[in-house]
Amino acid sequence: MTKAYVLLQFTVNDAETFGRYRHSASPVVLANSGKVLVGGGKADLREGHLSSEAVTILEFPSREAAETWYASPEYQAVKHLRTDSTSGSLAFLEGFTPPPPSA
Repeated sequence: MTKAYVLLQFTVNDAETFGRYRHSASPVVLANSGKVLVGGGKADLREGHLSSEAVTILEFPSREAAETWYASPEYQAVKHLRTDSTSGSLAFLEGFTPPPPSA
């Protein structure tokens, strides 16, 4: 099974509301078999450009688990705290499965 990742890139416009989102959303991620790999830290850009100042990366055991988390009533109930307090994007990413070694 290939892992799935959720990438959030955002700029915080309302720190207080975003703090409530982080406090409320983290347990929902964990309850859906997810892990927070990168938690909103500022990026140290070395090449190219980012469309925002902070990045969060979530890991789920599968795309289905990521979709279940996103669609869950628990997440939908707090999602507005993120969209109301930040500007940015959210994307689902497929994990990398390396090819088998060649003989």
